Amino acid sequence: MSAADRGAMLRALGLAAKARGRTRPNPMVGAVVVRDGVTVGEGYHRRAGSSHAEVEALRAAGYLAAGATLYVTLEPCNHHGRTPPCADAILAAGVRRVVVAMRDPNPDVTGRGAERLRAEGVEVEVGLCEDDARALNRVFLANVLERRPFVHLKMAATLDGRITASDGSSRWITGLEARHEVHRLRAGVDAVCAGVGTVLEDNPELTARDVGARKQPARVVFDSTLRTPVTSRLVETVAAGPVIAIARPGAHDGRRAALEQAGVAVLEVPGEGSGRGVAIREALAALVARGVCEVLVEGGATLAASLVASDVVDRYLVMVAPKLVGGGTPLLGDIGVTSMSEARELRLVAVRRLGEDFVVEAEPRRTRREGGA
Repeated sequence: MSAADRGAMLRALGLAAKARGRTRPNPMVGAVVVRDGVTVGEGYHRRAGSSHAEVEALRAAGYLAAGATLYVTLEPCNHHGRTPPCADAILAAGVRRVVVAMRDPNPDVTGRGAERLRAEGVEVEVGLCEDDARALNRVFLANVLERRPFVHLKMAATLDGRITASDGSSRWITGLEARHEVHRLRAGVDAVCAGVGTVLEDNPELTARDVGARKQPARVVFDSTLRTPVTSRLVETVAAGPVIAIARPGAHDGRRAALEQAGVAVLEVPGEGSGRGVAIREALAALVARGVCEVLVEGGATLAASLVASDVVDRYLVMVAPKLVGGGTPLLGDIGVTSMSEARELRLVAVRRLGEDFVVEAEPRRTRREGGA
C-alpha cells in the first residue's frame, strides 16, 4: 500500500485515540473517507452506544463517499448490536475500497465484515498499521480474547529489590514524584487491586488523589477469607468509589455480612489448588463480567507472584528507588521458576526518571493471540 494509504490510516488512528477511556466496553475506532486523494469525511466512535466510526465518517462525506476509499482502524461489523451493521452503511454509501488496520478480534464475528463487503464487490485490504491498531486497543483485546481485564502490575522496590525493610516497614520507598505518578495511573483505570496483606499492613485507600480524576476507580481486594477490617480506610471510603472483595466460596459469613452492610461487594471465586488464595483467572473473569476492563495491581509480593505465575500481566511498571536495605521482603514471591533457563522473559519498553527514582516499563514476550483467520 502507498504512503498516502498509510497517512490516511494514521489519521484514522489519531481520531480513534480521541475517545480514550470513553468507549468501554467497546474498542476505540477511527475512520477516514478519501476520494481522488482528498479527505472528504472523518469520524470516530465517541462513546459506547453512539454511532460507529464508519457511520460518522460516511455521514460527513455525504454523496462524496460514492467511489471513495474508507480507511478504518477495526474491521467493520456485520452484526446488529446497539447500532445496525456498519457493512450495510458502507454498501449503501457506494464505497469502492475499504482499508482495515486489524480484524475484529471477537472469534464469533471475526472476518465476517470483510467477507460481506468482498461478496458485494468492494475491494478490502487488511493489515495496514496493524501493530499500531492493536496497541491502541490493547485493553479491548485482553477483554475479548482473554476474557479478563488488561492488567498493569505496579511494584515499588529499593535498588536491591526489596519492598520492605527487615522490620516490615515499607513507607516510603519512592519519592513524591513517583507517588504522584501512581495516583495518575489509578485515575486512568477501572479498578485498583491489592492483596489483603497490603490492606492489613499498610491500610491504604487506593484512591486517585491530587490528579483531577474524573471519577474514582473501584478498589479490589484479593481476600480469600475476608480478613479486610470494616474499620479499614478502604471500607470507610466506600462512598468515594466501589470496593470489591474477592473471596473463596463459604468465606466467614459473619465478616461477609459486616462488609456487605458497610457497602462492600463480595465476589466468590474458586480457590487456587491447595493454597489459601483464589483462582486468579476466575477472579479476573468475574471482574470483567462486571465491566472492569482495565486494572492496576499494587501488590504485595504474594499477589504479584500469583499474577505472574498465571501469565495474566500485560504491563510491568517497576519503580526503583536508589536505596539499599539488605534484608526485608523481596519484590516478587515464588513464581515456580527453579532455574535461569525457566526465567520469564520480558521486553523492555522504556526506562525513565521520576525525581530521584526511575521507572522500568516492560511487557511479557507472548505469542500474539488472534481472534480468527
